[in-house]
Amino acid sequence: MQSVSTIGRRFFSCLILSGMVAITAFSQDNSPWSRYGLGDMVPSVNVVGRGMGHTSAAYSDMQTINFVNPASYSKFGMQRSILDIGIDINNRTISNNRGASYSSANAYIPYLAGGFQLKGEKSKTNWGLVFGLRPLTKVSYNLESAQKIPAGDSILYNFEGNGGTYQAFMGTAVGIKIFSIGVNAGYRFGSKDYTTRAILLNDTASSRYTAGQKVIRNNFGGAFLEAGVQYQLNLSKKSALHFGAYGSLQAPLNATRDERYETYFLSGEAGIPTQIDSISETKNIKGTIQYPSYYGFGIMFDRADKGRLNVALDYVLHNWAEYRYYGDVDFMQNSWQVKAGAQYLPDISGAGKSYWSNVFYRAGFLFTREPYTIDGTMNSYGITLGAGLPIRKFSYAEINRSNMVNAAFEFGQRSNRNSLLRENYFRLAVSFSMSDIWFIKRKYD
Repeated sequence: MQSVSTIGRRFFSCLILSGMVAITAFSQDNSPWSRYGLGDMVPSVNVVGRGMGHTSAAYSDMQTINFVNPASYSKFGMQRSILDIGIDINNRTISNNRGASYSSANAYIPYLAGGFQLKGEKSKTNWGLVFGLRPLTKVSYNLESAQKIPAGDSILYNFEGNGGTYQAFMGTAVGIKIFSIGVNAGYRFGSKDYTTRAILLNDTASSRYTAGQKVIRNNFGGAFLEAGVQYQLNLSKKSALHFGAYGSLQAPLNATRDERYETYFLSGEAGIPTQIDSISETKNIKGTIQYPSYYGFGIMFDRADKGRLNVALDYVLHNWAEYRYYGDVDFMQNSWQVKAGAQYLPDISGAGKSYWSNVFYRAGFLFTREPYTIDGTMNSYGITLGAGLPIRKFSYAEINRSNMVNAAFEFGQRSNRNSLLRENYFRLAVSFSMSDIWFIKRKYD
């Protein structure tokens, strides 16, 4: 029987592994839409849900952590601990209406979460506890535009931004038979740094102009609370409908901003901007960034016979029209998603001779009304495929005593009919879900 010290060693090893991945990950990304609001939304669902079209509202699993709906935490396996780590590799190609295109790629850790089942051996109430860290948005863009000025010279504008929003959370859920309720609470924090450079090209006279730039640094953070419920309606001994809902009210983020206006020149082979003269500089400007409310609802059909089939449908609303930056609005509107997906396990008994009969097969589709309005109302869609690969052959009844590798592949497009830009993307996500014994007393004969 495993000891608690064994859990500690495995957990520590996983933290080292995730740190190595974070260090070696590459991040060459350029998304012009991340300039608005708090940036591009990072997929919020774990890799299991992403293989099923990003569905998650009604889904619960004994082996992985569905942090989107905290009510799912009550469904962990009996007295088990779970460590769930994800890795994302993204590639995007952005093209304009003149045929020019740009490709970028990046890799990052989309979540790191640990969960525990706290239910006693004789308790009739299921109780789970989860903690974790995950990104919510990402800011990464580097854009240029050029134009002539009345004097006859040219001016080149460069817009550059970096940053993102993260969420550190702890959640718990209580379940009684067919109903469960849960909450996540924690702290959202992040940064949004952007620089606007104006470089005048001396077409008419040498050394006539000096380049200038505006540099703004934002840091912000604030507490949040999310809640969720799940309910199971049994249709027969072999089939059931699962219902789920989750959401969070809008929450303020306390922000601090530094502003600097300066002239500069490019130094060294790398062309690093170096200040010539500071025009003005203001630090520690206090304000508030309003993080919007959001709500999700879903239903999932579940049938278990020789195999197991799940079919899920979700709807999610993000009220980005509520977003405010120091009281100012941005080019943002309310966005929504419709998501559908399925999961199939061929053999729940484990009696089949083939390893592939114990693999979870997943597929899905999602359609999104994007929150950005700078180029008109924009839509995106994605098609997903996924699989859950057990480390060893097992029966479904023993799933909470096995480790899993989950993988999801997604490809899609973001644009509209009148858009100057169109984005084609694909994402590969892999997660490692490891389970172990948690606080079980040793017994001697």
